[in-house]
Formats: sequence, structure tokens, C-alpha cells
Amino acid sequence: MTGFAKLALSVHKVRAAIKKGRKAGAKDIPGSSSSLGLPNPTPPSSPWNLPVEIQITIFAHCGISDFRPLKLVCRAFYHLLGSHEHEIVRQYLRQRRHGTLPSPIDSERTYTRNPEDDVVLLSDLFPPSKSAKGGHIYTFKYLHGLRRRQKLCSRLCYYLADRVMDRFVQTESDLVRSSFPAKRSERNALVKRGIASIWFHLAPLMYYTLYFLESYTSARREHANVLLRDYEAGRIPVAIPLEVRQTMYRDLQTRILRSPPFTNTATLVATHHCMQLLVSYIRYTMSPEAEIDDSWISSLLTLSPFVRIVEFFSAEIGDGGNQRLQRKDFMYNFYHDMTMHEQDHMNSVVFAQESDQHMHSSVRNIWFDVAKAEMASRNATPHDVEDAWVWNGVPIFFGCADCYPTRGWQA
Repeated sequence: MTGFAKLALSVHKVRAAIKKGRKAGAKDIPGSSSSLGLPNPTPPSSPWNLPVEIQITIFAHCGISDFRPLKLVCRAFYHLLGSHEHEIVRQYLRQRRHGTLPSPIDSERTYTRNPEDDVVLLSDLFPPSKSAKGGHIYTFKYLHGLRRRQKLCSRLCYYLADRVMDRFVQTESDLVRSSFPAKRSERNALVKRGIASIWFHLAPLMYYTLYFLESYTSARREHANVLLRDYEAGRIPVAIPLEVRQTMYRDLQTRILRSPPFTNTATLVATHHCMQLLVSYIRYTMSPEAEIDDSWISSLLTLSPFVRIVEFFSAEIGDGGNQRLQRKDFMYNFYHDMTMHEQDHMNSVVFAQESDQHMHSSVRNIWFDVAKAEMASRNATPHDVEDAWVWNGVPIFFGCADCYPTRGWQA
């Protein structure tokens, strides 16, 4: 049997093993747990009789969701996936990043909008944790984290695109009817094409938006840790009032926007437009006609970045079936987030009590005021709008108040 034939047979066995593992579900791993707990267990013989390097390469071609079921197939798979996790994850990333590994973003680097390149941008924005010995720690948990972020952003882009096209069809109903007077199927095709175009355009911008919100959440937590140590050491005599806290948070945001990837002004402007679209359609979905208090949107953005926003849009659109139950679940989860924040011991000790419930009195306190000042300091205003073409000669624009005037439908 030739080497290629042996490799093909091995791949066939892996696929069969994946199917078997998926069927196994949550069944226990064969063998006693005590045998797996030995400090240096004897590696069981491989069912393939292949070198470990080739087995690692084969596993690296599996999907992220396959690794856990594969561990349940047999003791040999369990041992191989556990002892060579680092190498498998590195090879997995190299294959999907065209031969590279995650590296710090700089102003020189550019990224394509191709869906297959999502993992390149995502893994650069959210690299694996650093090891105390140097280098990075590549784990299956890290891959699942990337996959979770990608799915969150993808769903949110879809919901936003759906809301934009819904509003477009309502406000431009005469144009839609005159363009497609007879066939409803063609009108539906217009909507689907518009959703796909906007979705495609928003995807990378949503990754940058999520990066900012997660970075801001981490920065607030780290800053609170520093303040708590100073408070306990007596270097801060009284709890910090609201005005000082807001200034501190503004400085944290400025620091993020003056670091990669936002040192690239085009990225800063495009992310600003994405944030503008996101917040405006949260408002529109909640109350299309009237002005509303937007302080609760601040909590949506900061307490559980994107998770609750996706739940909000899903509930309002009725994407999951029982819309009433979805809204109830969203409100319960959102209330739980706010309660946990209010009961946070660290914040209650360091910050004055009256400021605890008004961390961001307006949604302008998150991103918008700081981004506007940063763009002005870089002479980046006015600037071009973002556009997505939904049909021949029918563009949809989205931007901000500092964009050049453009004729067309504004999302």
C-alpha cells in the first residue's frame, strides 16, 4: 500500500471516529478515572500505527466542535488530544491563517473581508494567553473562545442587516413596488441580497467593536483592582465620586483608541460608523417613533458585551419562536447582569455609592465622545460614509454626523 493510500485510509478512520464520538455524546471515557490520573500514564497504542506527527496533522484538520467528542472515542484519542493539545491547536491555526500564527496588530497590516479569513483578524485581535515561560498557550478552550466571538458577531451582523432592510422596505416602499411591480419573489430576493451585502460589510467592523468593548471591560476591572489596593493601603482616603470615575473611564477609552488596531485611522472611523449603526438600531427597534432614555443601552454595551444585545434583537425579531418567552428571558438575564454589577464588592468599596448606578449616564460616554475627539485630533473629519449595494444602483449608506454629505438612503 502506498504512503498516500495509507494517509487516505487514516483520514477515513478519523471521520468514522468523529461520527462515533458525536453519537457517544456525554458518555464517560472508557477505563477507570484512576488510570487517567497517573502522573505519567503509559500512552496507549494508536489504532492507526502512524507517527505522532502525522496523527497531529490529521486532528488539526478537524473542526473546533469535533475535539471534545473525539476525546470520548477511545483512550488513545483521549491521551493524544490531551498530551498534544498545544501542537494540534497551533497547526489548526496555521492551516486557517495561511501558514501564520496570531501576532500583534500594527498600523501597516491589512485584512481582507473574505469570510474564510475571519479567523486571521479574530485571532490577531484576541491572541492566546501568554505563558510565564514565554510564548503563548494554545488550547482547545482558546479556539472555542474564538468560535464563540465569531458566532456572536455573525448573529449580530445578521440581526442588524435584517433591521436595516426592514426599515428600507418600509420607508422606500414605492421604490420597491415600482422596481418589482409583479413578482413578490423578486422583492424577497432584494431583501435577502441586501441582508447578505450588509452582513458581509459589517462582519470585520463588528470584530473591532467587540474588541473595544471587551478591552474596555478588562481595563475597568484592572483599574478597579489597582484602586482597591490603594484604598486598602490608605492612599485613597475616601470613595471616588461619580465625576472622577467618569474622567477615569474616559481616559481608559482614550488609551484603547490610541493603541492598535485603532491607531489606523480608517479602522477607527469604520468602527465608529459600526457603533453608530448598532446603537441607532437598538433605539429604533425599541421605539421607532419616540425618543427614549438611552442609559440602559450603556449597560447593554458594558455589562455583557454583545451577549445581551444579540438576545435583545433575537427577542424583538422573534427569531427563536416564542417571542414572549424570549423577551422574558432577555429581561431576566439583563436584570441579573445589572444586579451582579451593583452588588460587586470591589466597586462598592472603591466608588461612591451614588455613582454605582450611573456608571455611564448616557451612551455618549461609551466610545462616541472619545472617538469624536480622537478623530478631530487626527483631522479625520469629515470623512466618507460606509456603503453596501443591495441592488443595481441602489446603495445603502451608514455613517455619522461627520460624514461628507451623500445622496442616497441612510440606514
